[in-house]
Amino acid sequence: MSDRGIFTEKMIGSLDERILECDHGSGLHIQIIPKKGFKRKFAVITTDFGSIDIEYTRNGELRTLPEGTAHFLEHKMYEQPDVDVMSRFAALGADCNAATGFSRTYYYFSCTDNFDECLDLLIKQVAEPYFTKENVEKEKGIIIQEINMYLDDPFYVGEQDLMRLLYKNNPVKNEIAGTEESVRSITPEILYECHDAFYRPSNMCLTVVGDVNASSVHDAVERSGLSHGNSDDIAKILPHEPRETAGKYFTRRMETSLPIFNLGFKADPLPYTGIKRVMRRHAGNIMRELVFGPSSELYKELYENGCINYEFYASYDIERDYSMFSVTGESEKISEILDRVREHINRLLRTGVDSRRFRIMRNAMTGSELRSFDSVSYIGRMFGQYYLQGSDAFDYFTSCGKITEYDVNDVISEVLGGDMAVSVVERSEGSK
Repeated sequence: MSDRGIFTEKMIGSLDERILECDHGSGLHIQIIPKKGFKRKFAVITTDFGSIDIEYTRNGELRTLPEGTAHFLEHKMYEQPDVDVMSRFAALGADCNAATGFSRTYYYFSCTDNFDECLDLLIKQVAEPYFTKENVEKEKGIIIQEINMYLDDPFYVGEQDLMRLLYKNNPVKNEIAGTEESVRSITPEILYECHDAFYRPSNMCLTVVGDVNASSVHDAVERSGLSHGNSDDIAKILPHEPRETAGKYFTRRMETSLPIFNLGFKADPLPYTGIKRVMRRHAGNIMRELVFGPSSELYKELYENGCINYEFYASYDIERDYSMFSVTGESEKISEILDRVREHINRLLRTGVDSRRFRIMRNAMTGSELRSFDSVSYIGRMFGQYYLQGSDAFDYFTSCGKITEYDVNDVISEVLGGDMAVSVVERSEGSK
C-alpha cells in the first residue's frame, strides 16, 4: 500500500513543508513530517495527561489521584519484564527520554540508524505497562530523592512559591513530581488505573520527523497490536480558579549567593482555543521580549543601575487549563526593581508598545520560528502538543508574522494589567 493510500497530505507552500496524517484503527493519531536527506530521525508519543490531571470522572464516578502520579507513571514506563528499555535504546544507537509537564507527557527518541526497531520499542514501552509492588516501592525512593534535590534549589523553590501565590485552586500550583507523602501513597493499582484511563490510543499522538517511509511507520503501529481502548467515558475535572491571585507576597530564607525574586501574573486561558490560542501565544512571546527582553528599555535601565545581572528572564505560558507570565532574577535591589517594573507597566498600559520596535521584534521572532523547522526534535514535540490542543502546528509556524500591535497591547492590558504576585528567596544567615 502506498503512503498516499494510508495518509492524507497537507502542503504548506510558504514553508515548503508537508505533513502526512492518519487516524489508526486503534484511535492513535499519526503525524509524519518528512525531511528528505536528514540523517537524524525523531519520534515522540505525546499523551494528553499531565500533573494537573489529578481529578476525573470515569463513567460518572469521581476518581482522585495522588499528586505526582503522572510523573511517577512516566518513570515506570521504562520498565518491562523482559528488557531494560533505556539500555535497549542505547544498544540501538538511539537517545531516548521522557518528560512530564502540567498538561502532557512525552516519550521520545532520536537516532540515525535502526529507526524501525526503535519505533517498535517506543510503542511497546508506552502501550504495555509493567508495575509490581516491588518495582513501585523501589521507584518511590528514587523520586523522593529527586523531590528533595529540587527543594534544595532556591530558584526552583522560589518558582513554586510564586505558583502558590498565583493560584488558589488550580493544581498547576503543585509540584509536578508531587510530595513525599503523595508519592508514598501511589500503588501499582493506581498506576494501572491511570494508564488505562489516559494512555489509551485515542488520547495520544505519534509524531515522526525525518527521512522515513510513512508506510513503515504505519506498519509499526499495526505490529504493536495496540488495543482499541475501552469505551469508558473519561472526563477531567479542574476546580474553579478565581481571577484574583491567592496571595501577593511571600519571602523565605535559603542558602543562596544573591537574593532571588519571582514576579508573576495570571490570566484566563478559556477564551483562547485553536488558532486563537496560537496567536495569543505569539503575542505574549513578543510582549515578553519587548517589555523584559535584553533589548528592552526596562532591561537596559535595570542593568545599567546595577539592579540585575544576566540571571534575568521572563516566560509566558498559555495552555488548555492555565495562563501565566513570570519574571525571574537575582538582585540586592529587589525593592527598586519592583518599583521600576510597576512604573514601566503603568506607562505601557497608557501608551502601548513602540510601533517601530514592535515590527522589528515581530520580524525577528518570525524568522527564528521558521528557522526552528530544521530541528527535528523541536517540531516533533510542537506538532504533538498542538494536535492534542485541537490546533494545527503549521499555524504556529506561519502565524507569528500576522500578529498586530493591537494583539500585543491587548496581552499587556489583560496579563500585566492584573494583580502582580512576588516571591523572594532571601539569603539565610551565613550565606555568602
